[in-house]
Amino acid sequence: MKIITNIQLRAARQVLNIGIIDIAKLLNVSKATISKAELGKTRDFFFKHSARLIDFFQQNNIIFPNEYTIRLISDNSSELFNKQIEILTRFQLRGARCILNFSQQSLANHLDIDKGVISRAELLDNLRKINPNNLDVINHIKNMFLQYGIELTDPYSIFFKKYVDSTSSY
Repeated sequence: MKIITNIQLRAARQVLNIGIIDIAKLLNVSKATISKAELGKTRDFFFKHSARLIDFFQQNNIIFPNEYTIRLISDNSSELFNKQIEILTRFQLRGARCILNFSQQSLANHLDIDKGVISRAELLDNLRKINPNNLDVINHIKNMFLQYGIELTDPYSIFFKKYVDSTSSY
């Protein structure tokens, strides 16, 4: 049986703009239970509910190839791959920000950019690539995520094993 993690649940929920209450209703549990699960403070939540969560997110084009990856599935992914390697999608920006548990403002502060750049980018659809006025911003964002152990291996994947390893060593 495949089990998802608290980080995957939180990131998938955030990239789809789904609230805690929506997941609670889906699973017929309390909001507090979902909050505790996302904080990693539940014992058997993911054993009980992973199958339903995996199915729900797959219906919404999110898959979990392993315990350290979240991936958006898309019919036009090959089109984006062929156009440009150095891109960043809204899915990656929102998902990686969520994994780091950064607000839009704290991410903007870390990057030394205007919060509006992050806010506007996160209004896009998950499949859209971000096109800032200054293309160096994309590399700056990707490099900052990489410093925190989050790899954006392709436009539709977020790999965060190094992030989990570094946070669990404290």
